[in-house]
Amino acid sequence: MNNFDEFKKYITGNPSKNTTLIINGKKKNIKGMVGLTTKNYPESEYIKIVFNDRSFLLIMINDKEIYYADKIIDRIHEISDNVIGKVDAIKYNGKEYKLGNRDDYQYVIQRYVGTPNDVEGEARFSDYFPISGPKEYLSLGWLSETGERADINCKIIDVKEIVLPE
Repeated sequence: MNNFDEFKKYITGNPSKNTTLIINGKKKNIKGMVGLTTKNYPESEYIKIVFNDRSFLLIMINDKEIYYADKIIDRIHEISDNVIGKVDAIKYNGKEYKLGNRDDYQYVIQRYVGTPNDVEGEARFSDYFPISGPKEYLSLGWLSETGERADINCKIIDVKEIVLPE
């Protein structure tokens, strides 16, 4: 894929569980895809795509950025519930992160593909960003429906790293 707008148009134009992408040379089949926004940034929409292998993409519409992770973490055990959104800095995997978005709430504004069980819906969370190095999200929080942790850590990728199947 050559540019962000083409990718967004492709992915939202006719979403389906039959849609396949190739990321890092691996074929990815969509399990679920939702459009989201948050309480702290209601004008900023993003799309989360979960693939059958539990990898996922975050597509930040306003920033025209794409983030990818090989897996959904669910819960980072070394980070306790009582520090999320309360401390300004966290260490994870040998990296330091600073709090950038405290006590936010995620809303689903559109379900494109899948069932509510295929991709997370409403969640309460705080986002941390690396003090140095490439852009990434360390988002720590809880699913509203179950109260279970819903932690993710995804890194920015270039749209050119996403290949559409022939």
